[in-house]
Amino acid sequence: MKLDNTMIIVANLGGLKEYHVQKHEAIVGNEMKISYAVELHHDMDYIDAHKKLQDVVSDEAGKLGNSTGEEHNFETERKKRSIKEIADDINSIVEKEKPRQLFLAFPQELNAQLLEALSSNTKSILVKNVSSDLVKTKKGEILSHFE
Repeated sequence: MKLDNTMIIVANLGGLKEYHVQKHEAIVGNEMKISYAVELHHDMDYIDAHKKLQDVVSDEAGKLGNSTGEEHNFETERKKRSIKEIADDINSIVEKEKPRQLFLAFPQELNAQLLEALSSNTKSILVKNVSSDLVKTKKGEILSHFE
């Protein structure tokens, strides 16, 4: 597969990393060998995703850990907002960098929601979508998850 001008984005609710695939050519013996490596271009943290509920709410019940019955809805809304923020960041990066193709990895339980939130332009270049959390994966191992 040709990987020229390929971008890889791995994300979860806590962070996003964007890599560019770099092509390396070398002559080994009498043969031209081509290999690919990834180079980190963006590394973003989403701080709100790391906060506990009592750190985010402003009323006394939330601060004290008491339930008001709205905790579930609040968590759902936080996830929706986080997914929209991540999708907006991905769309902005794609618009700025203009890759030929995009590989994306996002955790399985929220992957469909993220795809829904992406722009049609971003979706049009999305070649591979992996339903996994690869944010903490070593740089040298990222590409192997998309082969």
